[in-house]
Amino acid sequence: MTTRRTIVWVIAVLFGLISTVGTIFIFQTTLDKFSIGNALLVFVSMGSLAFIWLDYVLRTGYLRS
Repeated sequence: MTTRRTIVWVIAVLFGLISTVGTIFIFQTTLDKFSIGNALLVFVSMGSLAFIWLDYVLRTGYLRS
């Protein structure tokens, strides 16, 4: 169970980071123009989405407790 929970956290954080970098790259902007707040919002929202689905798929039970 600990391994599955670690996998959920690592993949969710990586997915959030990749989504943030991808968003900045797709819109051809910089972090100064996009702002740190917006980058943080994309990171947290996409990471949360990945976390929810990974919790469901790997049956770690985070959201039930």
